[in-house]
Amino acid sequence: MVKARGKSVVAVVVLAFGAVVTAEPPAVTVATAPGQQVRGERLGAKVLRLSLADAVTLALGHNINLEISRLGLAGARQGVLAAAGVFDAFTDVSFTESSSTTPATNVLQGARVSESQRRTLGLSLGALLPTGAQASVGFDTTRAETNSQYYFLNPSYNTGLNLNLSQPLLRGFGTDVNRAAIEVARRNREISSLQFEQIVVNTVQQVEVAYWNLVYQRDNLEVKRQSLALAQDLLEQTKTRVRIGTSAPIDIVQSEATVAAREQDIIAAENQVQEAADVLKLLLGFESPEDWESEIVPTDVLPVVTAPVELEDSIATALERRVELKQRLLEGEIRAINVLTADNATKPQLDLSVGYGWIGVNSVMTVDANGQPQVLRGDFGDALNQLADRDYRQWSAGLSFRLNLGNHTARAALAQRRFELATARQNLAAQRQAVILEVRRAVRALQDGAKAIAAAEKARELAERNLDAEQKKFANGMSTNYQVLKIQEDLATAQAAELRARVAYRQAMAGYHVAVGDLLSTVGIQIAAEEPLPEPHTFLKDVGFLQYGHWTAEEAEEDAEPAAVPLGEER
Repeated sequence: MVKARGKSVVAVVVLAFGAVVTAEPPAVTVATAPGQQVRGERLGAKVLRLSLADAVTLALGHNINLEISRLGLAGARQGVLAAAGVFDAFTDVSFTESSSTTPATNVLQGARVSESQRRTLGLSLGALLPTGAQASVGFDTTRAETNSQYYFLNPSYNTGLNLNLSQPLLRGFGTDVNRAAIEVARRNREISSLQFEQIVVNTVQQVEVAYWNLVYQRDNLEVKRQSLALAQDLLEQTKTRVRIGTSAPIDIVQSEATVAAREQDIIAAENQVQEAADVLKLLLGFESPEDWESEIVPTDVLPVVTAPVELEDSIATALERRVELKQRLLEGEIRAINVLTADNATKPQLDLSVGYGWIGVNSVMTVDANGQPQVLRGDFGDALNQLADRDYRQWSAGLSFRLNLGNHTARAALAQRRFELATARQNLAAQRQAVILEVRRAVRALQDGAKAIAAAEKARELAERNLDAEQKKFANGMSTNYQVLKIQEDLATAQAAELRARVAYRQAMAGYHVAVGDLLSTVGIQIAAEEPLPEPHTFLKDVGFLQYGHWTAEEAEEDAEPAAVPLGEER
């Protein structure tokens, strides 16, 4: 939801003369969580008096594209959590029961028909460590029973507690490689946040353009009505002059034709007002047919003064704030991470495996009456006690090595990732050029717009003076009907040109703030901070070089340096 000073931004006050939709800029916050779009709301007024701030706030609360972007942002957040799940601990539970009956093949089997039953239970807990190691602790127990008379421990119980670690030493080694997917997901989430901000910016700009266009069309309609009033007044004067014989009857026809033409101009202008209002209503998210039939009355007036801007300062601000540049930087960091992981994949596979554990069986060592050692049969509890005493140990250690001869797949993938990184850097440079060009054009548009306003204002003043002089001449019989009508038309054209110049300047100002990247702060809109993501639990957060952290852009660039090596010199 979009909020302003802790209150809902949509407050409809129905008055006798219409409704006023109010907001309190500049404390408007745009929420990033999905489900914030206002749907099915009716404003319920025939006349809506809106300021530009009100229109922007309404649009941000009802915009469908914003809600779509919120859903994408929520999905990107889940992508980070999914990538971090690689460090989640896992547990395995297994149970196996088997039985066999086989004929005896020799007398040492202790039975004519050998029968045996075995039950095995295994429990283990493991996790991936940030170094790439797979660590696990496991407990297993086996109960075996047979009908052989030569088995002393029957049934027998075997228990074991084992610690195992498998650590890659080349391919797959290192915290950077194993957290790469998380870092890529984090940057994708940041890109989604920037895209959301861009949609907010686009929405605000579109509303500004539509709002001022509606202001222009309504003011232009008033100009057409004033022009009609002048033509009607001239028609009455002409009729009077015809009655007293100072003008020819043909002058009445000419004046009536002009009145009819200006009535047609009013009809066309009214249609343009409706069209401009519909464009604004669409941006405001109107849904009910009743709201679509309402009249929007803008309460803001076109600015009279212009504001100077500095080109160098504008370019510096744009290079710092534009979300497109931030997005290109993040894309470059993602490509750098991909180069690092692809480079690691070209290395041979060398894994170290170590294991250590304790075992226990259900035999009990004791001594007889003569002091001689004696082994007694025990039960499952004796096997567990023996395991707990940790008197009997076992360990293992080993290395495994694998080398892909030629290694064409990994080397080609590394070359592709390097090309992608180089492309990302070029895209960033191209985006910088595009931003600079856009700012230069925006500054020129403002400068030219200010000059156009001054020229149009002067032309309108001269047209007013010219019409006043011509009307005085006409009243004294020194001018013609045709000349007065022509100068009236010139005045209407000058008034419309001044309106267009002022609207174009106001729209150019919005475009300028978009170009330099400060539109939201200018209109008092901020995007709500997202909830911080939890760090993935790696079990070794406090162990020096194993501590999990975030890559900076500089680290990504340093790690991606192999991308500068010519392809013929790949490792």
